[in-house]
Amino acid sequence: MKRMPLIVMAGPTAIGKTHLVVEVAKEVPIEIISADSRQIYRMMDIGTGKPTLEEQQVARHHLIDIKSPGETFSAAEFAQEAIRKINEIRNRGILPVVVGGTFLYLRALLWGFFETPPKSDEIRTRLKNEIRHLGSARLHRRLIQMDPDAAKAIHENDQVRIIRALEIIETTGKTISKLKMEQPAPNAGLFSPLIFALMAERGMLNQRIDARVDHMFSHGFVEEVRGLLDAGFSPDLNSFSSLGYRFVSEHIEGRLTVERAIDATKTQSRRYAKRQMVWLKHDWGFHFLDSVEPGANIAKLVGECKKVLHEIME
Repeated sequence: MKRMPLIVMAGPTAIGKTHLVVEVAKEVPIEIISADSRQIYRMMDIGTGKPTLEEQQVARHHLIDIKSPGETFSAAEFAQEAIRKINEIRNRGILPVVVGGTFLYLRALLWGFFETPPKSDEIRTRLKNEIRHLGSARLHRRLIQMDPDAAKAIHENDQVRIIRALEIIETTGKTISKLKMEQPAPNAGLFSPLIFALMAERGMLNQRIDARVDHMFSHGFVEEVRGLLDAGFSPDLNSFSSLGYRFVSEHIEGRLTVERAIDATKTQSRRYAKRQMVWLKHDWGFHFLDSVEPGANIAKLVGECKKVLHEIME
């Protein structure tokens, strides 16, 4: 079976991925599939850096605003939905472009994800109680000892995935990494991806992160989080592990000053960007773009998009 060409734009947070692809959309008929594990949530716009209404008018975006903050959405579910959207967009004669920095989502889409074992309510309840009393970082350290490869891809605050990884070990006696080696991925080999990675020097990236966080707080981030809490959503939800949300919750509860919440969000964002940069060191065949050359990047991407669009329309 001939593999499907697919353009992907990856890169760390605050680097300008969406802005770049939206500029390309002004010259090529494309639609964007978001590969961002936080932009899936409704009511979480400012803190997740969701594309603006103006950007969405230039290029239609998919897989944003599809879940309530109280729901979960696995990487395997993302891959399934993204494949459906890719086929739908192509059938309309438009080029789908995948944009995002959730590398677990990208890996699931491009190379497939194995079918995970059934869930155990008993084990989940016990692990949730452990997190409640010991904290998620403690269980994350346990996961590092038992399955270091899986732990590298899971943030220490991501309670849902930490619990699932430990649950799988308990129910099967095997790690996620071992199961992945044993099971063929259902969509492995489906795509022939052209993966661009937008990059910046570390100091410049930190400046952009700081500027984004300052913009978030000056444009209603605290009010957004207050609205979520007033709607009954708990800060213990997995969706609140999105950058800054728990710190703002602590500010609203009177446990942090707004200045401390801002500083903590900047630090958390920088650490997240650092982990994303680790992913960019993997051998995925990235074509690296320098974010300080927007004009050249737009021209390059427009050319590549036109070639792929011509190929899939033949």
